[in-house]
Amino acid sequence: MSTNEFLSAQYFQDPYPVLNDFLVNSPVFWSEKMSAWIVTPFDEVENGLHNEKLNASERMGKAAAHFSDADRLNYSVILEVLSNWLVFLDPPKHTRLRKLISKAFTPRTIAALEPKIELIVSQLLDAALEEDAFDLVTKLSFQLPAIIVCELLGIPVERAWDVKRWSDGAAGFSASAQVSHEVALNANETAKEASEYLLALFDELRKNPQDNLLSRLIDHKEDGDGLTDAELVGLTINLFFAGFETTEGLIGNSVLALAANPEQLAAVRLDSDLIEKVIEETLRFDSSILKQSRVASENLEISGQKISKGDYIHFMIGAANRDPRKFNQPNTFDILRSDLAHVSFGHGIHFCIGAPLSRLEARIALRQLLERLPVLEVLTLTPTYPELFAVRKPIEVQIRSGKAS
Repeated sequence: MSTNEFLSAQYFQDPYPVLNDFLVNSPVFWSEKMSAWIVTPFDEVENGLHNEKLNASERMGKAAAHFSDADRLNYSVILEVLSNWLVFLDPPKHTRLRKLISKAFTPRTIAALEPKIELIVSQLLDAALEEDAFDLVTKLSFQLPAIIVCELLGIPVERAWDVKRWSDGAAGFSASAQVSHEVALNANETAKEASEYLLALFDELRKNPQDNLLSRLIDHKEDGDGLTDAELVGLTINLFFAGFETTEGLIGNSVLALAANPEQLAAVRLDSDLIEKVIEETLRFDSSILKQSRVASENLEISGQKISKGDYIHFMIGAANRDPRKFNQPNTFDILRSDLAHVSFGHGIHFCIGAPLSRLEARIALRQLLERLPVLEVLTLTPTYPELFAVRKPIEVQIRSGKAS
């Protein structure tokens, strides 16, 4: 695949040939297609993600720059929602909001969720294994993190599929290579629906607070400063997205990698402690988050390239994780590699706050799946992936349950 295939339909199904070519021939370059810099080497990506000369708050302005003022007015709801996502904020606002939610993601809080996650996975697999074959995505890898994030936030679990629609709508705007009017309109409509539901939920929780994150945030005051309803809506939808998009992709990509590497699958069956290495190698080899972006706050250089103030920069996590200068045989899935590392959860102040929860959910899901399936037979040999620039997760992964035999 040549670099001319960048952002083609084929690229979204397998971006790695193009990303490998960038690493070798154009490690840092200006993309006319994206009107942005593309940065691929591991060290430059890692450094860029915590570089104080770059900012996150101008990202949505750059992503929506091709829209007219009238268009932006028509898409004002989704733009306001995204303006309150942690990943699009800089200090001090980022610091303030992250501090408010950090207690929900402490090691102790996450560890306390383990029995609940074990039970949910067991129940989901009970239902899935009733069929001769089942879709891993709809039966497990989406439902598990969606249920957990709903319970953490205080959203009824029966609204999980609505949560998915709302998150997918936001992802279409925030994770696309270039946002079309159709995608923007859908994102705006789903953001309206989500906002209306959440504002009603906030009112209910103010009257009848529960033991959940939203109840604690709604009337939280620190030095007289609380969250506005608009900030709460944006933060909640951000947590929808962060709460299951990464985990959904991680579980699906892990299963596909193991199925494609039977000798490593056999090793994991002999030693379940290797599941943690499977998760970390999947995060490197086929991350569910393929890029993070920043905007230059001042003139600077990256690998000798002169970046101007205001330039948009995409740090390609999917490329960095396969940089041959960092990894031996980077295009080989190897759970026993000694150079196990990645930037899949980001770096610096925007490091994914839910990373420990995502790892725990994936570990429990994989262990139970392998325990209950003596043979892991994936029927979806060539999965389809959404055409999203920032997110990589299989849309469907059919697995034979073994029930028929």
